Amino acid sequence: MIPTFLKTAGFTEPDVPLYYLVTADGLFLVRKTGLFASVTPVGGVPGLEPQHTALSLRFGRIPRPVMERIYGFFDWAWRQWQSEAILFLYYSPATAEFLLDAPPQTIYLYRRRGRWHAEGRVTYSALPRPEGCIKLGDVHSHADLPAFFSAQDDRDDCEEGLKIVMGRMDRAVPDTAVSFVTGRRRFPLRPLDALEGFALPTPPPQLWMERFRCDYESE
Repeated sequence: MIPTFLKTAGFTEPDVPLYYLVTADGLFLVRKTGLFASVTPVGGVPGLEPQHTALSLRFGRIPRPVMERIYGFFDWAWRQWQSEAILFLYYSPATAEFLLDAPPQTIYLYRRRGRWHAEGRVTYSALPRPEGCIKLGDVHSHADLPAFFSAQDDRDDCEEGLKIVMGRMDRAVPDTAVSFVTGRRRFPLRPLDALEGFALPTPPPQLWMERFRCDYESE
């Protein structure tokens, strides 16, 4: 059997002619002969069974009342400023309950032809987790744009968890896109695999609206 070594900070090269080296960049095969020494990436290990990437969720679908609270906050932000917004999603393993909270967030408005327009970005700060809960993920809106994961989302979604986008807020019922990020990989999900259906927006709590700020930029 070919020996395997981990390349940690204190790694020293072993005195063996052939070995696998597990590094931050992946798995490599190291060979040393009388003619050459090589380090080559390994796409698979001969003799072992294959394994494909996979994801299975171990929590239930986001309930309709929770989805309608999400819808209500995003609908409010859209009607007030035609802007995006964000919510954090928490989960209690003990009770299987889903909770929402709005972080302090700022949208950016610019003036053009006498009217204010949303710039299309939201900045936000952290929140403490509710007691007994884990942060399951976050939900953000795309105003009147479709629900999809943009290149900016790919850069921002470094935190593992469930990611939900709600778009087409200008329509009677918005659309949604869902994914789960883990191990630096985004797993696309069908909305109905993770969310219950929803129809009517629930008005947002006063605290959520108070945490929503506008930064008015000069024309």
